[in-house]
Amino acid sequence: MMKKFFTGSVFFIFSLVLSVQASATKHSYNYTINVQVNGVPINFGTNSDSPPYIENATNTAFVPLRFVSENLGGKVRDWDKNSQQVTIESKNGTVIKLAIGSKIAYVNDEEKMMLAAPQIPTTRVQVPLRIVSEVLGAKVDTQKIGETLNVNITTSN
Repeated sequence: MMKKFFTGSVFFIFSLVLSVQASATKHSYNYTINVQVNGVPINFGTNSDSPPYIENATNTAFVPLRFVSENLGGKVRDWDKNSQQVTIESKNGTVIKLAIGSKIAYVNDEEKMMLAAPQIPTTRVQVPLRIVSEVLGAKVDTQKIGETLNVNITTSN
């Protein structure tokens, strides 16, 4: 009888600890981010499968790779599906190579450490906004208002 009580008590406590821990866990991504380029809001689309987001663990803002190529004057020079590495080139010839899951970026073949690695959370490549924007020659300013991060990227276009 005592053994059943002990086993039941251990199970109950273990279940309680897991439920409390699960309810305290935050989402790993925050999607409250507004991005502007030279003061013009960028519409990522309300039904986009690749909205910008902030990774809570590193506080890093991520944007779709296409955003970089279309709005900051860079272009995707190469995407190697096998190694999951992307090569982006700026209009002035600066080259940045990023690999999914790697915190090392290569800027003109020089290693740069990033806080977070590029990801593919859905079907599209998401890259850290600040490092890629700055390599492409832009200045990034951020301001948090309430729970929303407002990002203004200024280019020299």
